[in-house]
Amino acid sequence: MNYAPRSITLKNGLTAAVQSPSALHAKQMIAYMKAMSAETECVGRYPEEIIETPEYEAELLDNTLSSPNSVQISVFIDGIIAANATITPYSGRIKFRHRAVFGIAVLQKYWGLGLGRMLTEACIQCARDMGYAQIELTALEDNVKGISLYKSVGFKQWGRLEGGSHLKDGSIKTEVYMVKYL
Repeated sequence: MNYAPRSITLKNGLTAAVQSPSALHAKQMIAYMKAMSAETECVGRYPEEIIETPEYEAELLDNTLSSPNSVQISVFIDGIIAANATITPYSGRIKFRHRAVFGIAVLQKYWGLGLGRMLTEACIQCARDMGYAQIELTALEDNVKGISLYKSVGFKQWGRLEGGSHLKDGSIKTEVYMVKYL
């Protein structure tokens, strides 16, 4: 799904472009993923695990643009990706086609500007438009800001996985499973 480009004014007065990234943004997306994963333990990968080539990422971005059941939305500030969110199918199988998976991350430099809420709400609407019945996500238990945002837009906790994430420093984190019914 292609999220049509639009311009928004942020809480700090800056203007940002919001749109689905394309193959032209592949190198920027890889740089964003590496920067974002270096800033927080709340995402599923460490920077050294981001091994996508620009060619692979370009193909992935273009495939998402043409997909009827996936969307990726990025926020560009001063030409760089500041935040990104996705809705992807849980599975293409008949029994599971009603379920979407949501992911989001905002670079720390841009926290507090409303990007997380704006992207979350946009992805919820896109999921509705694509015909999903529910959106699912996982969050680390200590991701208090993220969980608070998700609850504020209607996600409910439905489970926990003790020991769901083992970090490089040896710590073990509980994952919280959340769902929003559309």
